[in-house]
Amino acid sequence: METNSFFELLRSFNQLSSLQLERAQEHLRHHMQQDLLRQVLSERHSTLPVCPHCHAKHVIHWGQSRGLLRYRCKECGKTFNQLHGAALTRLRHKEKWARYASCLSEGMSLRKAARECGIDLKTSFRWRHRFLRYALTTNASKLSGIIEADEVFTPESFKGSRHLSRPPRKHGGQGQGRVPLVPALIALDRYEHEADAVLLDKSYQQIAPALQPLLSRGSILCTDGNQSYIQIAEEAAGIIHKRLIMSEHHRVGDEVYHIQTLNNYVSRWRGWMQKFQGVGTDYLKNYLAWFRVYNQEPNSAKSWLSGGVKILNNT
Repeated sequence: METNSFFELLRSFNQLSSLQLERAQEHLRHHMQQDLLRQVLSERHSTLPVCPHCHAKHVIHWGQSRGLLRYRCKECGKTFNQLHGAALTRLRHKEKWARYASCLSEGMSLRKAARECGIDLKTSFRWRHRFLRYALTTNASKLSGIIEADEVFTPESFKGSRHLSRPPRKHGGQGQGRVPLVPALIALDRYEHEADAVLLDKSYQQIAPALQPLLSRGSILCTDGNQSYIQIAEEAAGIIHKRLIMSEHHRVGDEVYHIQTLNNYVSRWRGWMQKFQGVGTDYLKNYLAWFRVYNQEPNSAKSWLSGGVKILNNT
């Protein structure tokens, strides 16, 4: 559109009624969301992809389908579109993905996101966990410097399950003290890198495989009184271990070694989780990953959408 025509269009807004302005706003928002998706897809496929079937590089364009570019492999002859292998593959209503990505960046509940995007509650649930496949890939692979590690416990929950592996609990009687607690290991360093893992228990056999690969040589590991960390630090070469036992009022060592950064992170995570009114244990790792991405920069609709269309190799 020419510049004069564009400014003439802007001046015409003064003649619109409130209802017409509202409809124009919705129309603009719809096109902006579509344009954001086009931007992300163009950045995602600036070069020809590798064939996901035979991993050959000899790939050619093969038209379009439902608004997505298609490709054909010259080696195996199979075709695929530009979202093959991404978290959002085979999902419908692409024009609403950008708005839903914005809901994730704001940490909205399922029902609120469904109302915001005009989709069904089941669709909102499916989209959330598709986007969270990308969040799961953001786990730090290495931590360095001063590393803080501890377990966080949440009540075991079968929320959303159609069949229980135990008799249902009832209010009153035994109370909540008998509800099993599920531990999750959280480890982070002072460079804002974070990694987590849901465990079966807090034993050495569960913590060591999750924590040892994260430790970098020369790091200082700060933990609480759990004795499992003593053996983990001894087996990891070049790791200094600082134990901070709260029951003995030993919170800070040498004015720099503590786990207060981790405690603050866990406190904010628990407060953020309250809006969801409990989550099923099977999905706990997804919500830990969501909060990790929620705290990173940039946390925007475009960053979530870019993650959703990214090829994922470990999901």
